[in-house]
Amino acid sequence: MNPLIKAAQAVSRAKTTMTLHDEIGNLSTEFGSMAADLKNHQDKLLSYGRQLESIIADRTAELAHEKANLEISVAERTSQLNAANDVLTKQAAALRKRNQEITLFSKMNDFLQSCTSETEAYSVISEAVTQLFPDDSGAVFVLNGSHDTLESAAIWGQQPPAKLSFAPSECWAYRRGQVHLAIGQAQRCAHVDDDGHMYACLPLLAQDETLGVLLILDCAAVHDRADEQRMIEKSALAKTLADNIGLGIANLKLRQDMRDLSIRDQRTGLFNRRYMEEALALELHRTTRNNEQLAVIMIDIDKFKHFNDSFGHDGGDTVLGALGAFLQKHVRGSDIPCRWGGDEFILILSPTTTEGARQRAEKIRQDVMLLNVSLAGRDLGQITLSLGVAIYPDDAAEVKSILKAADVALFHAKEAGRNRVAMFDRAAASVPDSDE
Repeated sequence: MNPLIKAAQAVSRAKTTMTLHDEIGNLSTEFGSMAADLKNHQDKLLSYGRQLESIIADRTAELAHEKANLEISVAERTSQLNAANDVLTKQAAALRKRNQEITLFSKMNDFLQSCTSETEAYSVISEAVTQLFPDDSGAVFVLNGSHDTLESAAIWGQQPPAKLSFAPSECWAYRRGQVHLAIGQAQRCAHVDDDGHMYACLPLLAQDETLGVLLILDCAAVHDRADEQRMIEKSALAKTLADNIGLGIANLKLRQDMRDLSIRDQRTGLFNRRYMEEALALELHRTTRNNEQLAVIMIDIDKFKHFNDSFGHDGGDTVLGALGAFLQKHVRGSDIPCRWGGDEFILILSPTTTEGARQRAEKIRQDVMLLNVSLAGRDLGQITLSLGVAIYPDDAAEVKSILKAADVALFHAKEAGRNRVAMFDRAAASVPDSDE
């Protein structure tokens, strides 16, 4: 081969080798630069990673703290809601109880307004009290006619009071005119014998007048502070009850007084003539239904004009009043004593027999002679009566005819000399007008 060509090839290979070396060097340099850049980026990424981990850790801690706070807040709120719910539940229960009490008071007052007798009224009161205080015992005490004794009119409970009548001075509530609550070491009323139970005595007031006392005996024989607080709350309810009872009794007495004005004779306190005629018609019907006998006794004060002439009309009125009081005291619950008019009285005995009526009339005649009647210190003298007795249905079958039969018998008692009892005699058909 040509040496020149070989030399040229050698030079070419040398240049190629040098170029390759240069390129490798450049590549090496570039690779090193890239490696440095990658290392730099890696360091940055590691730094970013650590920063991100720190941020995540911080954020996780914050979230955990917020979660804990939220859980606490939720727990507190739940507790508050539960407490509020408990309060609302108690308030709702108290409101239901209060509504029940108001409804019961309203119902009791409605019934009291409709009662026609004290017996009915006290039955209504007993029912109301047992619903208001189902576990307790007690009684309603009212003044008797002479106002010197408080007597039980209604009693309820498993352990009713042992003392059913007592003097007004034995009750602190009556004496002070206000609620007396016996808890702890409080003074106890003399009429309450049980020392182991708490109780409340409440005066029954109406128009500044004390009509009686309501006694509520607590059911618990042993009590603590909580029981005493319960008793205090109970006495507040009992006070409302006592106020309602007092007004109810007062209204009933007022209606009774007004009714008495229409059916009672004011001078003697006995039933008047109009009431007697209505009552006699009812008694005749009842007697017929029961196949019994009824007696009408017509009574006349002997020589009544003498009392007016000797002592004036006040003397006559005193005698009438004394006989009225006597008849009220000496009759049975089923008997009906009436003032017929003037100095004449009628006594309806139902049921009775002919002999029984005669004996009752004779007993009245004898007992009235023992009366001592005086006016302004002056003895009015002995009172004697003439009495005529007629029997239904033996002597008459209607109101007018039985009254006429008794009047006929009375005439014969007076005609026979007064101060005696005469039974109706059917043979006496006509009778002249009665004398004095």
